[in-house]
Amino acid sequence: MAGGDKDAANVYMTGAEVMIDAPVSGDLFAAAGRISVDHPVSGDAVLAAGSIDLRSGIGDDLRAAGGFVSVTGRVSGEALIAGGSIAFGPDTEVLGRVWLAGGDIAVAGSLANGLRVYGKNILLLGEVNGEVRLTGERIEILPSARINGDIIYSSNQEIRIVPGAWVRGTITRAPGSFEFPHPKFDVPGLPALRPLLFLGLLAAGALLLVLFPRFTAASLQTVQAAPLKSLGLGIAILFSLPPVILLLIITIIGVPIALALAAFYAVALLTGYLVTAFFIGEKLARAVRRQIEPTFGLRIGSLAAALLLLWLAYTIPYVGGFVILIALIVGLGAMVLQAFSSYATRA
Repeated sequence: MAGGDKDAANVYMTGAEVMIDAPVSGDLFAAAGRISVDHPVSGDAVLAAGSIDLRSGIGDDLRAAGGFVSVTGRVSGEALIAGGSIAFGPDTEVLGRVWLAGGDIAVAGSLANGLRVYGKNILLLGEVNGEVRLTGERIEILPSARINGDIIYSSNQEIRIVPGAWVRGTITRAPGSFEFPHPKFDVPGLPALRPLLFLGLLAAGALLLVLFPRFTAASLQTVQAAPLKSLGLGIAILFSLPPVILLLIITIIGVPIALALAAFYAVALLTGYLVTAFFIGEKLARAVRRQIEPTFGLRIGSLAAALLLLWLAYTIPYVGGFVILIALIVGLGAMVLQAFSSYATRA
């Protein structure tokens, strides 16, 4: 189990991996790279992670956001879930309303109070009592499905109902069509912007060094002393914050917090990347000359060399992007570790 706190009966957990290995008598709030819930939660569960595996019961509402979300337990309240891939297992039971948004969504089990889904590929395999509203590109009702209510769907393709599926109510296609947004990475003039991007990173590094010289130096020492710990924490932050931001946006009232958190996330990613670049630059400088005074000019020069080296690494086929990702994650984790250390020292 990762680090956490308890407020009365409520449990708050964060870390690279969170495993709930004991019953929770209140609400559960968890954010991590991966979350596994193997014991019942008496109250609400608010979960955000790259991967969420819920195998036990939730006594009240479930709010979850992640890259992959799997639900195989009982939810006594409502379920609001956003994710890249969402799967309800055959033993899933939800007594309240269900609202799902994501890419690939498969719904089995038993839903007692209707279903609303927004996704790219939608599969219904279970039993739903109440109205079903589906919005997606590809919608299929499989033979095991039992829909005790109306189906209203919006799609640019006709809904596919496989023989054997049972729908008690009417099936209505809403006017208009839906197409899942496809990201476009073809940015005109991107090659010409690379020098500006390099200069921008260099300027941001100089600003970081001027405003927070001690914190930057301490973060470099953290990379040196605890690279694996930095990597683990960096992974947790990288993959847990986006689902949290998405979940806050979905709740509407959390939009201001989501915008502030998104701004913090962007700054943290930039700072983490620069921390790793500073670390590489320092190693390059000491490789050239062991006894060297780390002046401001030298640090900026070594940062420029490190940024060029990272750019060259990025151009390597297949592995270049992975190298950049690791550099960003390690620096991000080291920066947050140092921030925690500084806060603990002052406290």
